[in-house]
Amino acid sequence: MNFFKILDKFKRHYISLILYCLLDRIPIIVMGDDSEKVNSFLIELSELIHFRRDYVFYTDFISLEEYEDLISNENIDYNYQRAHIRCPCDVAIKALNIFKNVDSWLIGIVSPRKKEDLVKLKDFISKKARIILYISLFSNKFSIDLEQMNLKSVDLTLEENIFKKISQDTEKSIIKMKRVLNDKITSNQLDRDLVKTLLDFEVEKSELKKNIFKREIQNFYSGSKRAFFILSRLNLLNNIEIYTKIGSKTLLETIDYEEAPIERIVSFIRKEWGEDFSDLIEDGKKSFMGDKIVSLWG
Repeated sequence: MNFFKILDKFKRHYISLILYCLLDRIPIIVMGDDSEKVNSFLIELSELIHFRRDYVFYTDFISLEEYEDLISNENIDYNYQRAHIRCPCDVAIKALNIFKNVDSWLIGIVSPRKKEDLVKLKDFISKKARIILYISLFSNKFSIDLEQMNLKSVDLTLEENIFKKISQDTEKSIIKMKRVLNDKITSNQLDRDLVKTLLDFEVEKSELKKNIFKREIQNFYSGSKRAFFILSRLNLLNNIEIYTKIGSKTLLETIDYEEAPIERIVSFIRKEWGEDFSDLIEDGKKSFMGDKIVSLWG
């Protein structure tokens, strides 16, 4: 399955929403009528977030205790590779019966044929997470539905910019490759079909998209981690009553990453490392918090 070709069936806004949910550990439920297709799509989703480790339910662990052992180091070591969980169709219901929370899970489900059974299933799943993204992946239907969250409240600036850059950079690369070949072709009399074959970069286009996507995601992750290191030290100062904040502009310049709003980076840090540093961001107005204060302006 070619993930980017599947995504082409969705509007860019919904593609960005998928990425938003992956980054923010919102559980994604992929439903369809073909288990093999759904499971392949789950693999593609998990590979998008390459900086996390992919664990498969009923392969890497089968119980709550084993799961807790796998992620136990996350709470004590910030450099420990975070996990996301992939759950194939054949064990999805088993997993939902065992685990009370499925944040950061990617779950495949063969959709019930009866509408009332589907309603009951979704009602059951809704108790497992505060927000859930459903992707319907049927042979004649592709749709996305974010439940228990207002789409208007979601800022997809980062995600939309990433996909825009993928599209632009891919086209630039293809044009360059075609130009080089065209320079060689025009000086020779070649069969038309051969020329068409030589200038066909559809396979390469898919690979280019994946590489550019990985680069952009890595840039965001690395920038966020640098922000995490800075904010965690400022938080330490606050804990010893040396009250300090940092301006968003200063922070973005310091981490050398200005492709995402500071609110998006802080949100990601909260989801990835479990630390809420939103109070450390200076809003541009000097606020006094006692005799000891350090003001870092942006």
